[in-house]
Amino acid sequence: MARRNHALDTAASPGRRRILQAALAGSALGPLAACSDGGTSSGNTDYTNTIRDGQAAIAQAMADTDTSSVSVALLDGQHVVWQEAFGVIDSANKQPVGINTLYNIGSVSKVFSAVAIMILVDRGLVDLDSPASDYVRDFRMLSPDFAKVTVRMLLSHTSGFAGANYSNIFTFEPILDYARNTQAILAGQHLKHTPGELAVYCNDGFTLAERVVEEISGKPYSTFATREILEPLGMSLSRFPLAHYPAGSFAHALVGGTDQGQEFVNAYGSGGLSSTPSEMMNLAIMFLQKGEFRGRRILSAEAVAEMGRDQTGDVVLNPAPSWKWGLGWDQTDHPGMRAAGFNCWQKNGGTNFFGSDFFVMPDTGLAVMITGTSLAYGAGALAERILLHALVDQGSLKHLPPPLPTALPPIAATDPAVLGAIEGYYGSFEGVSRVARNDSGSVTLSRHESGQWINIASGLSYREDGWWSADGLPLSYRTSDNGPYRYLMMRVTAGSGHYQILLPYGQQIQAAPALPAAWRARLGKHWVLINEHESSTVFSAESPLFTLTEIADLPGYVQIDGRQPLLPDTAQRTRQFMKIPVNHGRDLYELIAQSQNGAEWLTFGGYHYQSLDSIPYAALGTQTVTIGADGYCQCLKTRGASTLTITGARAWRLFDSQWKALKFVQGTGSATLSADQNFFIMIHGEATSQAHVSLA
Repeated sequence: MARRNHALDTAASPGRRRILQAALAGSALGPLAACSDGGTSSGNTDYTNTIRDGQAAIAQAMADTDTSSVSVALLDGQHVVWQEAFGVIDSANKQPVGINTLYNIGSVSKVFSAVAIMILVDRGLVDLDSPASDYVRDFRMLSPDFAKVTVRMLLSHTSGFAGANYSNIFTFEPILDYARNTQAILAGQHLKHTPGELAVYCNDGFTLAERVVEEISGKPYSTFATREILEPLGMSLSRFPLAHYPAGSFAHALVGGTDQGQEFVNAYGSGGLSSTPSEMMNLAIMFLQKGEFRGRRILSAEAVAEMGRDQTGDVVLNPAPSWKWGLGWDQTDHPGMRAAGFNCWQKNGGTNFFGSDFFVMPDTGLAVMITGTSLAYGAGALAERILLHALVDQGSLKHLPPPLPTALPPIAATDPAVLGAIEGYYGSFEGVSRVARNDSGSVTLSRHESGQWINIASGLSYREDGWWSADGLPLSYRTSDNGPYRYLMMRVTAGSGHYQILLPYGQQIQAAPALPAAWRARLGKHWVLINEHESSTVFSAESPLFTLTEIADLPGYVQIDGRQPLLPDTAQRTRQFMKIPVNHGRDLYELIAQSQNGAEWLTFGGYHYQSLDSIPYAALGTQTVTIGADGYCQCLKTRGASTLTITGARAWRLFDSQWKALKFVQGTGSATLSADQNFFIMIHGEATSQAHVSLA
């Protein structure tokens, strides 16, 4: 299929770092195109009230968040009782989405990875508690304990891997070697915690599980999952993004009014499946039938039960024990449904442009899948709302659970020890936060951004329930000591407002020894990302330029544009030092400096960066640029030219002096320049290929 145009340089992406989604209230159905197949239940339950409320809530959420489309399906037993799609596939044709329109389901794909592994377990080919290196023989890491990472740990977020390889994970063209590239990146990394020590969200564990499936089955993961899971479950539409999908079959996200085209999620085992809510109900039926679907056994009943069993019982650091990871599941006992008196397995999924949630209730026979073209519309809260109303219609629940009281407990006398315990700095994958006392005895939580402290929560007072909270704020905080670590815990009212969730917000960190000279010399320098494919969504989401900085009042650490605090270990490498369970400890990488081509380059996770001052000038005239054997793009800077023509490149980009993208070209093309301004050129091509740059 011919390449399609995509908006690489015009749209603003919502970003990846969204942990919690707020509940969105529903009201009347808006003027949306909708396609519905009312479905038929067993005849015992009338779900009209659930459907009407769900339609209104989805419509309001879409309107509130400018989400272009949403699709949903609700299951009772073996009957799909509601399936409906809202919105349009794309901005150009205004074609309504239908119940067969494909969506990227993101990390809901992890459930399929776990099913694939459990199929191999059922066949006696894989042991959950054997090392992953027994199956992926060339798997290596710098930490010797990599040999203790078991297959179970890959599926339960307890492996100790740094997090996710984001290099070329989200693109507008297929990248077919992501899993092997991730394994190569792991070979140059240390573990961030001892295997099994804690559970923290980790995409790379599922990518290595993908490699386990490949090595044991002798087939590509996508082939195995299709033949052994999708086809037996009758999921004929669902697929992995090996190529562009047929026109009109896939929902496009709209960002800033720009149609994003097909988003390729190249981490198949971690987040790459595209599906529909209706087909996901076949998977739900398999779970509800304890491994069978339409008389065919997919998994043993024991395998299904093991996937739905809490895997966190033996972890050492667990300040949030209500978070019960399963094998592939985020929750084996979802707190919102538990608060209503029911057990529920749940998995959330998000990509750059899509948000999904999948709930299965093994005791009541209900399941729901909702997916849409944004992260902001609140898939999880909507799914909970639909299930709660369905439980009422079903007669399993007398009435919807009432919201928790909003009145805060009285302010308690401020114990100096309690105040002293919460004061200080806290690190996480999001950056560095600070809790500072106020003259009134309250505290303020702020985050360090762009060289200053930005308030997150002000006037937090110590309450009789042992939490710090303030009127009008949905969040409250306290500290929790777990072994040698002190965590700032966050409590938030979630879902329909009838329950709270608890998770570590950050780990307390202290000032460190002064930065070594080598790291101090890097502060304030600029670096350019050079190993992304030209279709990477990074280029539509953010600038490829970053700066290495420090926090003036927290010496000893460096940061990449305000991200996680990095503690130097040697002159060339930072070291892992934070251990934060659940979500805020995800994606914690080491920063590595190394010499390459006579200049210093940096590696962070799967990204490689070239120092800005090492980018050569392109003189007037024509010159040949050779792509290196590693396939990384080549960068040039120029001034004094009025026209630019590039031939022989696979693709190229033109940036202004601040690295704002001005033009993207696939193949040969030209651009007009201002002779009195600086410009940067990024050239993409196959390894060892040549392009010709002409400036006049």
